Amino acid sequence: GGSYSDKTGLSAASQCTPADLGHFATTGSTEQKPCAKGSYAATVGLAECASCDPGTSSGTGSDSCSECAVGSYAANPGQGECTRCPHPLSSGSGGVTCSICKEGYYLLSTSVDPNDIWMAPTEHCKPCPPNAFCPTNTTLETLVVPQGYWRASSSSAALTECRSFGGDGEAGKTRCAGSELDAGDASRRRMMEEVSPSDEYCAPGFYGPECRLCVADKHHLVDGDTCRDCLPLGSVVGRIAGAVLCVFVACGIAAWAYSKKGWRKKPGYIGRILRLVDRAVVFYVGMGFTPKLKILLGFYQVCIVLTTTYSARLPIEYTSWTDKLAEAISIDWTGFLLPAQCLPFQSRLLAVTITPASLIALLLLTGIGLRIHRRRLRARAPRSASQEQSEKGNAVVEEEEVSVVTAITLAINAMNEDESKVSASAIPWYVEAALGLLDFMPAALILIFCFVTSVSASIFRAWSCQAYTISPP
Repeated sequence: GGSYSDKTGLSAASQCTPADLGHFATTGSTEQKPCAKGSYAATVGLAECASCDPGTSSGTGSDSCSECAVGSYAANPGQGECTRCPHPLSSGSGGVTCSICKEGYYLLSTSVDPNDIWMAPTEHCKPCPPNAFCPTNTTLETLVVPQGYWRASSSSAALTECRSFGGDGEAGKTRCAGSELDAGDASRRRMMEEVSPSDEYCAPGFYGPECRLCVADKHHLVDGDTCRDCLPLGSVVGRIAGAVLCVFVACGIAAWAYSKKGWRKKPGYIGRILRLVDRAVVFYVGMGFTPKLKILLGFYQVCIVLTTTYSARLPIEYTSWTDKLAEAISIDWTGFLLPAQCLPFQSRLLAVTITPASLIALLLLTGIGLRIHRRRLRARAPRSASQEQSEKGNAVVEEEEVSVVTAITLAINAMNEDESKVSASAIPWYVEAALGLLDFMPAALILIFCFVTSVSASIFRAWSCQAYTISPP
């Protein structure tokens, strides 16, 4: 077999014509026949065609079998054509079954048996998560994370868009490199794994949630995409003390200048500014801005603590702008000079709570100090014998025991009548100290209104953590 002839009377098989490629001829054939679908003849002179192996197919008269294309399979030998994989399965080139997921889907678990995948494809192949890329044969571990996104672990299907954290719109993309690196980025990938082995989605020099932390020790994030050295603690304390001192000196100079009644008549800038301040005070009092200011402070407090302290759940139409307002006016006093990565969390929280209280206490001590200083000035002022005799007989606070409240009331009444006639001996030092507290109490109350909500929000925010998904869906 393997050859044919349409002539008669031949004496030898060599006189017959061998069958061509892709054809066969049995003994006594007068013509060759093409191989059927699913079979092939790779050489000439074959008496029969060979069947195609699983994963391949052939058409009529083929001299070879072709592998099934991606997304199709041939489970049995001798198939004339490959079968398309059912949705949402796919296969590799030359597949004998469909056990991988098609483009746009990912395999939930790689430990599952291929037969189970075939029997229940939709239970094992899941749609690609939002913002991720899923080429053919993607698994949960090999999800392609685009630049600018991050996920907590390779077992999670939740992608988080990296925020700017004070930088521009590209800061998140700079920190979060993602996993969509081509062959040309192989060296970059090796660098990322060497520098930040704990998080493969971060660019070199960054790690942690949303790649926000700096790999280098004692560095912190600046402008959303740059790591800089933390300032020494002594330098930070000095800057804070200097800033507070400058504020107090500026306020003291302003108060001292405002108390100079004669300066308002000066033609220069100082006189104009003081006259303008007087008009502003008259306008403020005349328009009744004090209750309006209280309402504004109350609204400020509500915005700060609405979500952090009370965890209130209100319509998004309301909270969308109140949250933005709260973020804009929320005061984190340590964030300016002591970023989160430069200071332990406990120390940072302690600084947030103590700093406003210290500032208010310093303000009240300043009031006491000013009152004691004025008392000493009155004691040093020269007085005639008749004035001293008159003061001895007309002490503001008598030597017999009186309550502190009564003593303060008597002192205030005497000073309202004519402070110049009140001597240092007429008012005890502790009454002067109490008056100093009262002088600066309004300013202290305003600071309390401004700080207490921000401090309480910072404390409660310590238990309000950002949640990231690390487990499979």
